Amino acid sequence: MTCTHAHPLRPAAFLAGLAAAVLISLGAAAEPAQGSKRCGTYASTSSYERARVVAIRGVRCKRAVRIARRYDRRFVTPGAWRCALAHGGGRRLFSCGAGGTSGDLRDWPHALKSLGVGSKD
Repeated sequence: MTCTHAHPLRPAAFLAGLAAAVLISLGAAAEPAQGSKRCGTYASTSSYERARVVAIRGVRCKRAVRIARRYDRRFVTPGAWRCALAHGGGRRLFSCGAGGTSGDLRDWPHALKSLGVGSKD
């Protein structure tokens, strides 16, 4: 006898998919995470009029804004800092990190992100 109906999703696969969806939605949130600081805005060269800098961890606001503005305008990062453009829509323009070697820059010991503010061009 052959089984003609679909097999139910295994609990482990379901939980893995659910966890991935939650992590993706949390990463795209425009609100700063607990412990992060809104550091102000600057005139952006992106498709948004302005960009808001959020210091996620390990960086003071003044330095975070300087790093973000420089990357936004010239795609240059100081020292060990690395930045990467965001993908997937939403207001996140890019993230920067220092002190890590691989993985999401927002998870590195020193991290910031830049979010589009205002109307899009």
